[in-house]
Amino acid sequence: MRSPFRRRGLVAATALALGGALFGAVPAASAETIPGFSFSKCPALPAGADPELWMCNVAVINGGHLDLGSMVQNITSPITLTYAVGFDGETGEQTVLVGALESEKFKVIDGIFGDPFFTAVYAKPEYAGFMDLQGGDILINLKFKLSNPKLGSSCYVGSNGDPIKLRMIFGTTNPPAPNQPISGEFPTEVSLDPLVYKATIVDNSFAVPQARNCGLLGLGSLNWAVDLYAGLPSRAGNSAAVFKQYLHSKTYAEMGS
Repeated sequence: MRSPFRRRGLVAATALALGGALFGAVPAASAETIPGFSFSKCPALPAGADPELWMCNVAVINGGHLDLGSMVQNITSPITLTYAVGFDGETGEQTVLVGALESEKFKVIDGIFGDPFFTAVYAKPEYAGFMDLQGGDILINLKFKLSNPKLGSSCYVGSNGDPIKLRMIFGTTNPPAPNQPISGEFPTEVSLDPLVYKATIVDNSFAVPQARNCGLLGLGSLNWAVDLYAGLPSRAGNSAAVFKQYLHSKTYAEMGS
């Protein structure tokens, strides 16, 4: 028989991991293609954690767009975020741990005359050290590694110390000008076995810092060129993130941890 602690932990973790699930998910009207999910990147549990009160979540973002200043990129290949949500059995305190943020690089600056190698610039999102779930919102800090033969190997927009701070929501934003409000979509069941939700989360109220360490030897000699092209630093109200995602979750007890 499933213990009441496990049932409460499962329901609470699912609701918080999905954010909008607290409002109730609507069954899908028709079948659709669902991405595959791997739980191999789930973070290790803290010492003494009850696996029945911890859930690993795999979110596959396979649509939407990401605008950083003047750099605009449609999401055409998956971004996968694996994270755990757990609760203290005595206090009910919530903890969020990130296992991995996996993504291909995206072309954000077209090359001269269509050149995809030497003059095009690519960006790859990376986790920047902080994630939390608050009141149905998903808070996550990101940084973006820019790649191009002339930019060197350490060219970034954002860092762990100066990240791009996203507050992704399912509802409607209230951004500073010139951005206008945009709306996400609350979770909808698209599969019962396994249980999978799809949703759209959005944020267009975040700021983007200037580039750093761009150029040969990471000395920043080309920071100015990236900033000039991309319009960085960019104040809040000039950038946007729209993530269309699928999410599948398992408790650590179900995974045998």
